[in-house]
Amino acid sequence: MFIGSLVASRFLGLIAHFVVTVVIFLSKDANVKACLPIQYTESEFSSKDKELIVGLSLTLVFLGLEFGGFIGGCSMFNGTAGILCILFDGR
Repeated sequence: MFIGSLVASRFLGLIAHFVVTVVIFLSKDANVKACLPIQYTESEFSSKDKELIVGLSLTLVFLGLEFGGFIGGCSMFNGTAGILCILFDGR
């Protein structure tokens, strides 16, 4: 019973993390402008834009790896791995 609810929680956490990452990717320009001062140069915008793209791309790659391991069964029914993934997925 505990493992079944752990699997469902982990799956929902992975999906929620993926959705939030995609939403941030789609509103990338607004997020970059929010972290810059009111007066900024085009090079500052470009630099922060590249940083955000790299960070979000790495997030998607690692989410894909985690989801692949989850669906593949490597860590789906391991209780310790499930709890650690749920705790650290929200970071």
